[in-house]
This record gives sequence, structure tokens and C-alpha cells, in this order.
Amino acid sequence: MIQQVDQKELKARIEIAQAGYKDKKAGIDFFAETDPVSGRPIAKHTEGGTVVFQCSTPLDILPTYLEQIQKGFQPHPLSVVQIDHERFDIYFYKPAQVIQAALEQIAKDETARYHAEVEAHNEQFIQQQIDAQLRVDLAREERERALAETERRAKVERDIRATFQPVDEVTQPATKGRK
Repeated sequence: MIQQVDQKELKARIEIAQAGYKDKKAGIDFFAETDPVSGRPIAKHTEGGTVVFQCSTPLDILPTYLEQIQKGFQPHPLSVVQIDHERFDIYFYKPAQVIQAALEQIAKDETARYHAEVEAHNEQFIQQQIDAQLRVDLAREERERALAETERRAKVERDIRATFQPVDEVTQPATKGRK
């Protein structure tokens, strides 16, 4: 069946794609994909609305925190996380205008992806219908050809039988002796 663009489904897809963006950490994700042959993880740069700044000492936390707030970064609920005795991570949301631009781009990308899926589905459906109609036409032609062949064979058989039909010979009485 030909598929139409469903605005509700498109809106739901956009919302799902945008929902994970704000809390997704930007940077290198070492387990982003898996190699299908070896099964090993493949690292990939990912985009997200959360940024992590690393501080090597506790004395670097406050200056880094204030500097990023002045740049427009927003505080994240995780705030400061101690990784080990010597390293701390400070989590921030990207500036609001950056997040908004990214969400708009996600909406555009998801819309384009959805329209491409609908077009591909419709093209596949049309090709299936063409193939089905061609199969029906071919079967009909085969039946017509078989019927014509059967009729031609029957006509040829009648003609051959009529040509080689044994003719009843007129039987003459047998005569005895010579004349």
C-alpha cells in the first residue's frame, strides 16, 4: 500500500531523536558501534548537549566552573564528579542557543530520513505491483499460447488422420479358375 507522510509519526520520531540529545555526552564514545565481523567496539565522535571539562586538581574546579558559566554553559545536575584522587570532571549543558540549533538540525535530519523512508517504501511497493502485474500477464500469455498450441495440434492431427484414413476397398468376388 502506498504510504503517506504521517505528521504524528514524524513528530514522535523527532521528539524521540531530540529527547536524548540534551543529556548525551559530547565527545568520543569508545563503544559507539560494533564491528560486524570481529565484534569489537568502534570509537566514534558523538554529538550531545552535555560537555565534560576535566580538572586535574581540586583547586581547578572553581575557576573552570566560573569560566564556563561566563561562556554561557549551563550547570548540569551531575556538576562535579570525582574520577580518582587526582582527576575531577565537571559536567555542563551546552549554551541554550547551541542546543536549540542542534535540536533544529536533528528535526531537519529526522524529517529528511522519514521522507526518504516513505519514498523508498512507496517505490518498493510500486515495483512489487509492477512485478506482480507482469507475472499475471506472462501467465495469461502462457495459457493463451498453450491453448493455441493445443488447437493447432488438434487441427494438424485431424488433417493427418483424414489424409491417411484407410479407404475401404471394394471387394470383388473371388473367381475360380481362368477365363
